Amino acid sequence: MSIEDQLQRQTNINIQLRRQLEQCRKDTVEYCAKFCEEHVVFPDFGDKERKRRYKLIEYDKSSGWNHEGDQYAKGLRGIIGK
Repeated sequence: MSIEDQLQRQTNINIQLRRQLEQCRKDTVEYCAKFCEEHVVFPDFGDKERKRRYKLIEYDKSSGWNHEGDQYAKGLRGIIGK
């Protein structure tokens, strides 16, 4: 195999890996955005030690109130241009 062929082979491998990495990045950001939309974080006031603790609950869209998870999701999707 000539040097040019080896270089072309390595270039093709690099391009393929970059595409896979970009798709993985987009999938990860979308997963995180969806998680933010579907969950709400609340302070856990039942802690007797007064440490900062939080609980995570699923967001009920039928409740009629908005939460900041929608804004986080929008910001995350802005990273990938969606």
